[in-house]
Amino acid sequence: MAVDELNLMVLQMAVESVRSLSLSFAEKAAEIATRSRGSLLFDVRIDGDAQVQRVAAIRYHGGQFGVLALDGHGLVTHYCIVNGMFSHYIAALESWHRMPLSMQAKMDANGNARLFVAALRDAGHMLGTLHMARVHL
Repeated sequence: MAVDELNLMVLQMAVESVRSLSLSFAEKAAEIATRSRGSLLFDVRIDGDAQVQRVAAIRYHGGQFGVLALDGHGLVTHYCIVNGMFSHYIAALESWHRMPLSMQAKMDANGNARLFVAALRDAGHMLGTLHMARVHL
């Protein structure tokens, strides 16, 4: 079994294990990161996207990232494993997420988040593709 398949299986099990918990998306993303032995890098709201309202990323060993995306209705979380080709999008959002709230308020992460989601879509990892799993949270 390839490492990416194993990471996807572990991510899937973590997503399934928090599905029924009464937590916000941010809390679920943090819990999924903990249960899948990854590090939550960011959780951001996306304004102006018809299909996605939040996106989060989790870092795993081997340069892989788990991505969680909450659909526009707030009902379904899509998830996938991606490689380092998305690192520059993830790094920008991670940097913003680590800023103090006062600085976050002055900097807009929405543009970077939308670019990240667009790149995921272009690569076939987002809504409506076979590469992205869907789970009702």
